[in-house]
Amino acid sequence: MKILLLLSILFSLGCENRKPPAPESQQIRPAKIMTISGSADFDELEFTGRVEAFQTSDLSFEVGGRLINVAVKEGENVSQGTLIANLDPTNFLLAVQETEVQLKLSRQDLSRKRKLLQENGIAKSIVDDAQAKYELMGVKLAQARKRLRDTKIFAPFDAYISERYFDNYVNVGPGVAIVKLHDLEKLQVVISVPESMVATASTDSILEAWANFSFAKDQKFEMKYYENRGEADELAQTYEVAFIIDPNETINLLPGMTASVHVNAKGSNTANIFIPASAIVPTPDNSLAVWVYDDTTETVERREIKTLSPTIEGVPVSTGLSIGEQIIVSGASQLQEGMRVRLLE
Repeated sequence: MKILLLLSILFSLGCENRKPPAPESQQIRPAKIMTISGSADFDELEFTGRVEAFQTSDLSFEVGGRLINVAVKEGENVSQGTLIANLDPTNFLLAVQETEVQLKLSRQDLSRKRKLLQENGIAKSIVDDAQAKYELMGVKLAQARKRLRDTKIFAPFDAYISERYFDNYVNVGPGVAIVKLHDLEKLQVVISVPESMVATASTDSILEAWANFSFAKDQKFEMKYYENRGEADELAQTYEVAFIIDPNETINLLPGMTASVHVNAKGSNTANIFIPASAIVPTPDNSLAVWVYDDTTETVERREIKTLSPTIEGVPVSTGLSIGEQIIVSGASQLQEGMRVRLLE
């Protein structure tokens, strides 16, 4: 049906004896406009959601040892680079000092054997062994120094300390979480939805989303769709959908808070906007478009649309136009991008 519609438009344009001359930039064309009307076609849905940090990290040491200082408290906000905790560095410092001595001795041994080699007192293979030992001690010293540095852990980003797992003076192993950090610069709200909705949830299908909280009932927190999460809840057979929530300077939102989430999603009707066929023009790639009128600049912009089978009400537009926009319905074939128009009564 789209092909028939396109052919009819091309046929009507072909009835003219010649192409319209290219207008000059200051030329103004007369045109008649129509304001898009119709009823909003969306489903109003409400869910219970929870606030989550966009980025969460369980911070741990790469080495094990005796924990002597946890420098932060639960509920504290810290800046990137802040000391979080440190282990007793005594044994690690001794390991560095011991390796430094061994490196010094191996360097002296290498120097002595090089002199003997010059005097033909030893074989070159002995010098090669001393050189390898010296280089190996250099590697061991670098490793010892890194292990010493690893007795301290720092905040990798500006963070909120949500949990502190240990107090001071306990032994912890490498990889054991000491604190949990949340990045509060970017928060998300997660809801559980049935499979029928998650199958179609996308940036295009979700028209609007916002959250309310019991402690700020009069405030509307705008949200943007972020992602569908792949695994279903085994019992409820629901899926999680995440939204990014706009930050609020006056309300301190924290992970774990409960939100009332409102979502306006595209409804089951495929189209509720009808336009006359005279408003539709073909594009160079044989798609369909209309000229959208901007009343602030009095100019037009070409907008591609998708249509359904024509009805007695007109041509249904499924995507590309919104209620309240103005389009050219007469003289559309004479227009070009950015051209100014004079409205006809």
